[in-house]
Amino acid sequence: MDPIWGLLLLLVLFLAGMPVTYALGFSALFIMRFSTGMKWITIGQQMMAGLNSFTILAVPLFLLAGKLMNKCGVTDRLFKFARAIVGWLPGGLGHVNVLASFIFAGMSGTAIADASGLGLIEIKAMKDAGYDKDFSCAVTAASSTLGPIIPPSMPLVVYGTISGTSIGALFVAGVVPGIIMGVVMMALVFVYAIIKKYPKDRLYTKRQLLHACKQGFLPCMTPVIILLGIYTGIFTPTESAAIVVIYAAILGIFVYREINFREFVEVLKETVADAIGICILISAATLFGNVLVKAMIPQTVMEFIVNSISNKYVFLLILNLALLLVGMFMETVSAITILTPIILPVAVAFGINPIHLGIIMVLNLMIGVLSPPFGVVLFAINKVGEISFGRLVKALIPWFVVLLAALAIVTMVPWTCTWLPSTMGLGGL
Repeated sequence: MDPIWGLLLLLVLFLAGMPVTYALGFSALFIMRFSTGMKWITIGQQMMAGLNSFTILAVPLFLLAGKLMNKCGVTDRLFKFARAIVGWLPGGLGHVNVLASFIFAGMSGTAIADASGLGLIEIKAMKDAGYDKDFSCAVTAASSTLGPIIPPSMPLVVYGTISGTSIGALFVAGVVPGIIMGVVMMALVFVYAIIKKYPKDRLYTKRQLLHACKQGFLPCMTPVIILLGIYTGIFTPTESAAIVVIYAAILGIFVYREINFREFVEVLKETVADAIGICILISAATLFGNVLVKAMIPQTVMEFIVNSISNKYVFLLILNLALLLVGMFMETVSAITILTPIILPVAVAFGINPIHLGIIMVLNLMIGVLSPPFGVVLFAINKVGEISFGRLVKALIPWFVVLLAALAIVTMVPWTCTWLPSTMGLGGL
């Protein structure tokens, strides 16, 4: 039987509302039974092989670090620090929103942590300062997409694990695209500020600026510790996750004293619950990916696309459109685990660097988390911002435009992703 029926079954199960993990498992078993000679006894071994990886340890550790940072008052200190730095610009709190998300991205690694944690503080402050709700919620949602681009990034950990790409190189590769995203969003904030005459903060005195910098210094050191540690070889990307957890715990328990033992245990429980779901998904995706390779599906897709499309840039255009569509309906980690084994061989055949491909995939899928009908950030901002779903989507339209512009730059100029890793000796061109 043609293995394409297995992919159609997967699509049907998705549309029927079956959880992604079960849909992947059933589809893998279907393809195994009718399209490959694989033995059933290997199922458990293949699923465990997906988790038997030192790299995967980074997933629960970065989840834990992000939750600890949200619990121990780091978000409030970061917001005050960002306000001292850029609050004096026209549309000050809009710029503060973007800068605070940029910094917090270096701790949480996920968009949802930014939107639900930092977003609550940002939206309240903007409301109190006289900004309208549509703008406040839209800039908060859009800036949260920086989370998985700026290192560390949980989606990039998953991509690196599945593709075999250096996670250290992927982390560093996200810096320049993250800066590009931040710049285009701050440019849009400036335009809004001029048109709607949004307020701006007065300049801080030297004493106030120094106090804000002291408050923000320790949290801002998190991404610095990660990048310096990886660059100098003191620790691996996975070990950097453990370092960040220890650092976050020290800040929350001993320095700021805003989290007690009971709250720490609750954070651990939440992390375990979230991590279990992700790890089971990865194990099912590993089985599915192995079955696809055995059934020759990626090879067949690659041959068809290479024979049908001769231009690398046409392929990139189609890839971006497809990923944007997928991101509207599928959760980021699920999309990466399913699509990477299929897309990677084709991209490599067109001469696309796997590091570049990883950033393109994650950036596309981050735009997806802002998109209806299933964008998780939309639901988070809908809740914390107390704004209707339709109103939020309408307010986000200009932000989609600037994020798509950033995506176009990153897609068409590969060195935005590969220059820094190459310079640091971590891979690239």
